[in-house]
Amino acid sequence: MPWIDLLGNDIHYTDTGSGDPLVLIHGHGSAAACWEPFVDILSERFRVLAYDSYDHGFSSNSQREGQGPDRVDELEAFLHRLGIVRPILMGQSMGAMTTLRWAVRHPDQARALVACGMGWPISAPPSGVASALDPEERIWLGVGNSFTPEWIEANPIEYQRYIRIRSTATAIEAARHRRSFGAINPGWGPEDRETEEGLRGITSPLLLFVGQLEAPEIFPAVQNVHRLVPHSRLVVAQGAAHNAYYQQRGLLLEAFDQLLASAGVAS
Repeated sequence: MPWIDLLGNDIHYTDTGSGDPLVLIHGHGSAAACWEPFVDILSERFRVLAYDSYDHGFSSNSQREGQGPDRVDELEAFLHRLGIVRPILMGQSMGAMTTLRWAVRHPDQARALVACGMGWPISAPPSGVASALDPEERIWLGVGNSFTPEWIEANPIEYQRYIRIRSTATAIEAARHRRSFGAINPGWGPEDRETEEGLRGITSPLLLFVGQLEAPEIFPAVQNVHRLVPHSRLVVAQGAAHNAYYQQRGLLLEAFDQLLASAGVAS
C-alpha cells in the first residue's frame, strides 16, 4: 500500500501493471478503490495508477477551516513525484474537473483524456449528486441519485460494496465537517471566463462520457465542452446517471479503446 506526501498531505495510491501510464482520478466523496474493476482490466495493457485525493479514501484530511490545495496542483505533484510524462488521464465527476483543468494548463501534454460525468461551466455541487452521510447511522456515504434504481435493484451486492469502499474515516470526517465547494476544484465556476479559452486550446485526444440521466446542471455543461473542443468525442450512456462510468463501464472501456485507436495511441 504505497503512500506519498503531496503538498503536505499524506496520500494513498495504487500502482499496478506496466506500459504507458494511465492515471485514474476519482470523484467527490469517492475513492481510488472505486476504480478497481477498471484496474483489473486495464493493468493488463497499462501501468495503472489511482490515488485517494485529500479528504478521501485512505489519504489525510485537509484543515477544517480554509480551503485545501488545488486538486490540479495535487495531480501535477503526483505526476512529478512519480516521474510520469505524457499520461493518459481518466477522471470521473470531480476527477473529470481535475482532468479538464489539468488539460487547460497542459493542452497538448496528455496522450489521451477521458472526462466522465462533468463539464463546464458548473458552480456548485449538483443536486442529488454530492455525497451525503446516512441521516441515521452517520457512518455511510450515500451516492444520492448517481445510480439508477434499476441498476441498484439488479446489483445489490455491488452497490453495497460501492457504498462501503467510499465510507472511510477520512471521507466521513470530511462529510461531517464540510469543506467549501472551492476545495473540491477551485476556479471552475461560470465567472472563470479564462477557462473557456483554455478548453478551446486543448489538442490532446478527448473523450467525454456522460449518462443519459445525468443531473441537469451537468449534462449541458458536458455538451458545452464538446462544442468548445470540436475534436472531442461525446458518448452518452443510455439509462445511466451520474455514475455512468461504473454502471456502464463496458461501454466506457469500448469508447476508450476507440479513442486510443483513432488517435493512433498504442494500447
